[in-house]
Amino acid sequence: MHILSAGDGYAYYTSETVTGDVKRENGRELGDYYTEDGNPPGVWIGGGLTALGVTGTVTEEQMKALYGEGLHPDAEWIITAAQAQGKTADGAIAEAKLGRSYYGYSTGGTDLKD
Repeated sequence: MHILSAGDGYAYYTSETVTGDVKRENGRELGDYYTEDGNPPGVWIGGGLTALGVTGTVTEEQMKALYGEGLHPDAEWIITAAQAQGKTADGAIAEAKLGRSYYGYSTGGTDLKD
């Protein structure tokens, strides 16, 4: 277990940890670690699983939705279903949203010259 930061903090796990903390060789797919060496796949644990309705192996798409975008892990499915019911794109995304959006920070300009 490890604490993840909002945004692209999950990307470390999909690029390094899941491949045994080493860079993948050319031609090796990300999912190859399931059948090769490296760490076992992540699984959903915790008290909120019933509320979210997720179980089993965590996918990269679920990590991106939850940690990267603050959406339900199955956001893609939820958004598609909401749009099929006639909701607008914004309304469909609202269906998958978990709480408020992550804060965004800009670096702004600097006084440094070339």
